[in-house]
Amino acid sequence: MEKEKYGIIDADTRLRLYLLLLNRYREVIREKETKSVSEIRQLVSPYNNEFLQELKKKLLADMPNYSYEKNFYAAVVKALRYMAQIRICEFTIPFWMAFAEIDELKITDARNMAIFFAALLRSFGSENVKVVITKSGKSYARFEWGGDSYLFVPSTGSLLKNEDISKLFETDPPLYSFSDLSYESYEE
Repeated sequence: MEKEKYGIIDADTRLRLYLLLLNRYREVIREKETKSVSEIRQLVSPYNNEFLQELKKKLLADMPNYSYEKNFYAAVVKALRYMAQIRICEFTIPFWMAFAEIDELKITDARNMAIFFAALLRSFGSENVKVVITKSGKSYARFEWGGDSYLFVPSTGSLLKNEDISKLFETDPPLYSFSDLSYESYEE
């Protein structure tokens, strides 16, 4: 009789309990997940992130003499293939995920994905990559290479180029962009 009282909870009931807890403490979670502009910018930094350095080594393993000038775009393609393994899910309660957590779970939201991609490109030597947040709140990673401008779209895992970026930003203009090296606001 005692065993039945403390029985195993089925997966559906456990999920409903977790949702109840999350919804009850939603505001506390939001408050605790708040980061300053400086803290957010440091998320893009390729330094002091052991997981990012190990991932870089893994992705560039077949390029022992990696050079930003010669191999950067090939590294970008490898980063895109890696990112394609990660699913995008927009959570009702936004929260920050470490790159190792994203790698382990293979899921994150677009904002975390854009930051992860930008940090990976920074580790490859890009100094012009930035995370771009639009007026509607969408997140992208933008970089320049070979005279062209590229935009990583986390929701599709694709790259837009030049005029396609301009078209996208006509309907949803950038609000601000950042990396560990800079911050730029586009508000008037």
